[in-house]
Amino acid sequence: MRRREFLKKSARGTGVIMVSPLLLSALGTGEGLCLETGASPLLDLGREDLDKLLGIALARGGDFADIYVERRLRRHIVMEENRIASIHLGIDRGVGVRVIAGDATGYAYSEDLSLKKLQEAAGTASAVARSGGKTTPVSVSRGTVSDLIPARIPLESVAEDERLQVIGRANDAARSYDGRIRQVTVTYLEEVKEIAMANSEGVWVEDRQPLIYFIVNALATGGGARHRGRRRISAHSGFELFDGDRPEEVGKGAAREAVTMLAAIEAPAGQMPVITSSGWGGVLFHEAVGHGLEADGIQRGTSFYVGKVGQKVGSELVTLVDDATVPGLRGSFNVDDEGTVSQRKVLIEKGILRGYMYDKLTARQLGASSTGSGRRQSFKHYPLVRMTNTFVLAGQAKPEEVFAATKKGLYAAEFVGGVVDTTSGSFTFTVREAYLIENGRMTSPVKGVTLIGSGPEVLRTIDMVADDLDYAPGTCGKGQWVPVTCGEPTLRIGKITVGGTKT
Repeated sequence: MRRREFLKKSARGTGVIMVSPLLLSALGTGEGLCLETGASPLLDLGREDLDKLLGIALARGGDFADIYVERRLRRHIVMEENRIASIHLGIDRGVGVRVIAGDATGYAYSEDLSLKKLQEAAGTASAVARSGGKTTPVSVSRGTVSDLIPARIPLESVAEDERLQVIGRANDAARSYDGRIRQVTVTYLEEVKEIAMANSEGVWVEDRQPLIYFIVNALATGGGARHRGRRRISAHSGFELFDGDRPEEVGKGAAREAVTMLAAIEAPAGQMPVITSSGWGGVLFHEAVGHGLEADGIQRGTSFYVGKVGQKVGSELVTLVDDATVPGLRGSFNVDDEGTVSQRKVLIEKGILRGYMYDKLTARQLGASSTGSGRRQSFKHYPLVRMTNTFVLAGQAKPEEVFAATKKGLYAAEFVGGVVDTTSGSFTFTVREAYLIENGRMTSPVKGVTLIGSGPEVLRTIDMVADDLDYAPGTCGKGQWVPVTCGEPTLRIGKITVGGTKT
């Protein structure tokens, strides 16, 4: 599709298109957007420049310094009411400089990539280290990274009309599912991020990270009820993410939930067994357990899991891992945002707490090694210790056996979100899609469901774990937003408090 034709079609109705001149010229090729072939995210920065900047950062003292360079091409397309409502395209780029001196962190960033401005940023970050010790940086040496983010169809090779076709296919699949579907919104988010890290320990690595996030929301109405279903897929991937009928599956999934939940009855309340779904059910463990295993909470003494390494904290059926090495998952990467190689961390093994997640700062504070868990939202943010892909490993039971063993209870299929206190592990989660379990079978959909409990108690009361491990994409907020994946097989919490609306 030529640029003029594309703009003409997209501008029908009240659609909004926002582009920069650089991106507009790229659209005109009909070949998508591309970074300069073979260009380094470091742009004009070479080894001598990096060594000089690190030297300035540590000139006043300090224990450690690093430089983070980022260039990100972003695309955001929204379809509503059968038309493209908006297209946003943009480029972000900049450099952040950090200095660590004891427990203190100095951070400064610049969107001006001239060497003069970067030297000023390094000098600003160094101010925190005035009273620290003196560290001489090691001259950087460029290293290589693995390839956990394959892209068979590079995003920069995809024409714009191919993206619009995928969006349209999902929209059509959702709308044609049932006559009660009244509204469909399809959101396509794409970015190609190039990053580089260099630090005072001599590390210099670069990485390229394509990422797609595809979301369909469908609203159904009928019989005086309304429900909005949602499905999403995401991966560090090329455009092959949409091979086969993937867009249609996402659209139909959102519509199916929306229509099915129109018949939902009031949820019962009280303590009962709850089965959580494979994939998205893992958000319960991400929030109620995973955050408590991030080492900043351990260092501050605010986590329930302080001092419990080697102790039994859950059912022997539970093994919880955080694994950034699973190829393509939304939370995967080759190196973290501090230049540490991605890792697989066993956090809880058969109910025994084995360890925590560390970034460089918390590892220094607690006498450990980084687990490749240093992540940041962008070059404007200093890294924090964060989860990546966090999931419960598969068990031995079959999903149907878990249901058959549950005479009366609840099936929680899709969660909205929740509130968690990492000090105690207590939580309240809202369930968007849920069903009664009666005589070992899933029956009526129910509405108004909340789960109330604590992560430690949930871990102890899990009594069945199936073999159908699956993953679900998300975005985790902790002062900064980063892409993550949660996951689990179908499993049963033997007893948990359900807050319902049935009187």
